[in-house]
Amino acid sequence: MTVTAHPALDALAARLGGRLIRRGDERWDSARAPWNRAVEQRPIAVATPADVAELQAVLAAARADGVQLAVQPAGHGASRDLEGAVLVRTTAFDTLSVDTDARTARLGAGVPWGRVLGALEGTGLVAMAGSSPVVTATAFTLSGGHSWFARSFGFASSSLRAVELLTADGRHRWVRDADEPELMWAMRGAGGAFGVVTAIEIDLHAAPALTGGRLVFAASDAAAVLRAVVEAGRVAPQALGLHASVVRIPDIEQAPPELRGTTIVTAEAVELGASAEVAAVLDRIRAAGAVIADTIGPLDVARLGTVADEPTDPMPGFGWSTLARLDDAALDRLLTAWDSPEGRPVMGLSLRVLGGALAAEPARPGIAGAVQEPHLVSGHAIGVPEAAEGVRHAFAALRAALGTAASDRTFCTFLQPGDPYSAAYARTGVVRAARVKATIDPEDRFLGNRDLV
Repeated sequence: MTVTAHPALDALAARLGGRLIRRGDERWDSARAPWNRAVEQRPIAVATPADVAELQAVLAAARADGVQLAVQPAGHGASRDLEGAVLVRTTAFDTLSVDTDARTARLGAGVPWGRVLGALEGTGLVAMAGSSPVVTATAFTLSGGHSWFARSFGFASSSLRAVELLTADGRHRWVRDADEPELMWAMRGAGGAFGVVTAIEIDLHAAPALTGGRLVFAASDAAAVLRAVVEAGRVAPQALGLHASVVRIPDIEQAPPELRGTTIVTAEAVELGASAEVAAVLDRIRAAGAVIADTIGPLDVARLGTVADEPTDPMPGFGWSTLARLDDAALDRLLTAWDSPEGRPVMGLSLRVLGGALAAEPARPGIAGAVQEPHLVSGHAIGVPEAAEGVRHAFAALRAALGTAASDRTFCTFLQPGDPYSAAYARTGVVRAARVKATIDPEDRFLGNRDLV
């Protein structure tokens, strides 16, 4: 086996000490692991710089040794093996400040959504958070994340005001539309490819009241509930975010004892407000089946991350998703495929109602632009290697069941390992972003999660 020398990294190790981890260190496996444990990452080192000076030193060492840098604050979105690259964790960049008068916030790259939402408690403001409180707000925003409030305000990237960025030339500075509009356009949806982001500035939105929670139904009500959610999405005000899912709970120790081996059907809702119109829409969803549990009510912003009740610990997983136009027939075909022997490896099937502001071009332009499809459909499976082939066939069966109701694109944050940006964005936009990449990072020093091809 040929061993490649990295003298600059060797010298850097003396400066960073325990903040530069390499093979042989007892922390190696945990340091290099992504959130999705089904992805195997094999970098040559993992750096956790304490400040900008150390981050610049990591960049200088990478340039001297001729290697790339890949940035993952907490490991979400991993899609490559990172062979020959240095993995940079930006968890030390954890400052958070909220300007309630200006309705803005500045977030360090290592700050998770849960902490942001906690800081907004009592302010009457909300940020464009997604369904998970443990995802870092910066990575989510730069990837054009889909928020509970997307029907009101578009993608999370549309609320991106400025980026604090270390570029390949070693400069560390705030970048805004007035300075570099083309770079900011590309950062709004493909932000991980152009440098190391250490902080962002985002818009906050007025939220004098929030209403939200979850409805749980019996498995036999799956088709009726999903139809009711799709129908609700056609008439609901833009202030309402709606998700629905059917999940087969595996009979494993990690699952709650009372749910092991069962199937549950859920509808999750978050309203920016507390209107009688939305209450009537939710009542029609309740009427679709026998409600086992109902937590919908006034919602503190700090508890927004609890609505979807997503796992908060890393685990291996496989996924599939597509933007779609669902009707009753497409839903019936999808559920039939999911419940068939071929579809059994897929544990969960979910849909999100889109439309509203997502269907319009954002006020702040970005590669994450308008989306005309009214739904996002996704499937999820436990990512054990021996199940991979069966899961692949199951996902193909789900896609085939949708037929022409499915598109050839999905959201960037739903892309799977190996998927390029062109699986989420228009080809013309990806080509444009590639030109920005060639200008800002001519040496291709930064290895993003996705290829700009």
